[in-house]
Amino acid sequence: MKKFYLLAISFYFILLGARAFDSKSILVLRNETMDSIRRLQPKPASKITDTRPDRPTRNELKINITPFKPISTRTSSAASSSPASAPASAGGPQKTAGQDVKALSNVKVFPNPVEDQINISYSLSKDANVTVKVMDVLGNEIATLLSQRLPAGEQNHSFAITTKLNSGYYFIRVIAGNETIIKRVSVL
Repeated sequence: MKKFYLLAISFYFILLGARAFDSKSILVLRNETMDSIRRLQPKPASKITDTRPDRPTRNELKINITPFKPISTRTSSAASSSPASAPASAGGPQKTAGQDVKALSNVKVFPNPVEDQINISYSLSKDANVTVKVMDVLGNEIATLLSQRLPAGEQNHSFAITTKLNSGYYFIRVIAGNETIIKRVSVL
């Protein structure tokens, strides 16, 4: 039992000495750590200045910005009263001087949302190769509904889609010649 007390007392003094040593060493280590942290921190950024000898002054900087004005595709009243340069196709719009007529116009996809049958109507101003494709939202081609040469005039087509499409959002791409019109459709 006496050995136990001696061991406990010696252990107590060892702890007191270690504690005293620890408190001093912690203070020294803390100061050294703070100094190293201060050294690692970036210095405040210096002001960037232009040192060129011919640098412009604020008074010399004049920027003229002209606003964008789109060129009107419609002709003036004098030009629209001029005779048509080409005869109009059956049911198609007339072409006036200096004005390009689009081959594909007035594209309608109905009903929207679609359940089993989709109707597409559009107007062609001239004979053209027409392609009607169904695309998913990622742009992948799902189906080609129509691909043939059609005469000028109003066109109406109906397509059964129950076996081809699951429910979701799709895009109908109508291509006539080099013109493309895309319409969004929801399938139930």
